[in-house]
Amino acid sequence: MLQLPESVQIQRFVKAEQKLLDKARKWLEREQRTPGIHASDLLDPRQAYWRHVKPQPISDRLVPMFLIGKVLHAFVLNAIDEIPMDLNKTDEGSFISEELGCSFSPDKVTNGKPRELKTSRSFYEPKTVKDVDFYLEQLLIYMAGMDSTEGQIWVLYTNLKNEEGITSPQFRCFKVKISAKDLKHYKKEVKETSRQLQWAIDNKSPEVLPLCRKFKCGQGYCEWWQDCQPQGRFGIDKRKWEV
Repeated sequence: MLQLPESVQIQRFVKAEQKLLDKARKWLEREQRTPGIHASDLLDPRQAYWRHVKPQPISDRLVPMFLIGKVLHAFVLNAIDEIPMDLNKTDEGSFISEELGCSFSPDKVTNGKPRELKTSRSFYEPKTVKDVDFYLEQLLIYMAGMDSTEGQIWVLYTNLKNEEGITSPQFRCFKVKISAKDLKHYKKEVKETSRQLQWAIDNKSPEVLPLCRKFKCGQGYCEWWQDCQPQGRFGIDKRKWEV
């Protein structure tokens, strides 16, 4: 092991950190989103309402997360699908479904089957549908929009623990299937959620929309916490309503 000289000093360089965040945020926000309701809006429509009526810059907390996702998507398209690397194009582009009332942007489509790429900080790999339900909700919107009963989810777990408790980044890939009957039912649910969100936006009435997932809600977790003031949560100790 090399010996560090006694004169070496280290000091946190906050100004450089902020510059990196600002540049990354500016780069991420260059991408123009398709106007109207997007598939991701339907996952937590209350938060999507505020995103539409009172747009905010991407928060410092989310910038690095989105950045990691972008890089992962570009890698998969380049290395796995052998498409030239382009960090400005990390999905298949936007599709518009008049039937569902929203647009959607699958990361990759192969033979009419959508694939969704994700990153996760979870220490534990999923064992059941519930462990990846958030990812499934989004993929199933793509499957509904493309009339496909099959799809895939590919996840990079950045801190997955092995049996010895040692963490390392690891990939986990999953095939997803659904019956034609359930896909039809899911389409109706997506369409109704899209309709409700559009009505809330047009009528400035967010209270008709369901509360967001608990991990997305709260001071420091949502840019619109003070605007939304969610019933049963705002002004209450977070530990009480998380039970």
